[in-house]
Amino acid sequence: VRVSAGGAAGGAAAKAPAVAAPAAQKAPAPRKAASPGAAPAAVARPTVPGARPAMPKGTPQQALAPKAAAAAGVSAKAPAAQPGAPQRPSGESVHTPAEAETAAPARSDSWKDFSDVDPLYAMLGELGTKKVVLPNGDIDEEVLLSYLHRLTKPGVISNIKKDWIQVWATMAIPIEKQDCVLQHLLTVSLESEVSDTVPEMLAELVKGHRCKIKAVEEAIATIFECGCDEQGCLARFFHLIFPKSPTSEWGWSRVGWSWQQWWLTVDRVLRALDSSSAFECLRSVLTTIEAESGAYLPHQQIWDEKRLGIVRQALCKYGDLAEDELPAAIDIVLS
Repeated sequence: VRVSAGGAAGGAAAKAPAVAAPAAQKAPAPRKAASPGAAPAAVARPTVPGARPAMPKGTPQQALAPKAAAAAGVSAKAPAAQPGAPQRPSGESVHTPAEAETAAPARSDSWKDFSDVDPLYAMLGELGTKKVVLPNGDIDEEVLLSYLHRLTKPGVISNIKKDWIQVWATMAIPIEKQDCVLQHLLTVSLESEVSDTVPEMLAELVKGHRCKIKAVEEAIATIFECGCDEQGCLARFFHLIFPKSPTSEWGWSRVGWSWQQWWLTVDRVLRALDSSSAFECLRSVLTTIEAESGAYLPHQQIWDEKRLGIVRQALCKYGDLAEDELPAAIDIVLS
């Protein structure tokens, strides 16, 4: 077969291995003009070797973020509260409005369930809702008397030292109204079956810093004005608040409370009584102090000659006695 020279040359060229020429870099295609109203095309960010490709928002990566953080030991932060939004205290249970209306009265009125089992506890709860002091600061005497009549029933007050202090604190009596409330308390208690506890009650209210001693003086002076202490209530009260001396093992120890302060209280009350009752009250308390101490008053450090002279003068005044007649009228040593 005859092959032309040109064909042979072409065949040889076809059989020879082709040497690849360096590939020419493809020129970027011209951008098409965006049509009016079309959304702008996203600009591709340059990729960094080895970096994970960014995932668009709304992808499953958001759902996996908390789990990934927990696996790494980092707790996911809750979204920040909006400024001004009300915050609920931690641990507070969430109630719907209807549940809140039914739950609140149940908590505040729970004391009613103890009216028969523990009347004092129930009364303390009632005092917190049905108050003795009116909003204007006056005393609701009807409400007060209702409480006092129940408090002075046998068995309601079992611990005089603690219970009366708690009751008085719950009533929240203003200082300027203490004498008024004490007058009602004395009137009701002295006519009750627990009248023998009145001295201890008054003493504990004073020692517990619930009542001012001046308020007690004014209340006693009003109730016993021109009267007598038939039950020995006042003599017992004066004995309970007698100051402790350095040589005695009994008495009320309080900063600022001295024999002078004690005598001022005794003297103010005695002046309100009739003379014979004042004489008997003072004689009784001095006799009790002597017996409690186990020594004659002149032998006790707290009774110096000046103080003995003061009580001798008071006894002569209330007993209408001359000083030389006094030893025969009393059974205590005062000189």
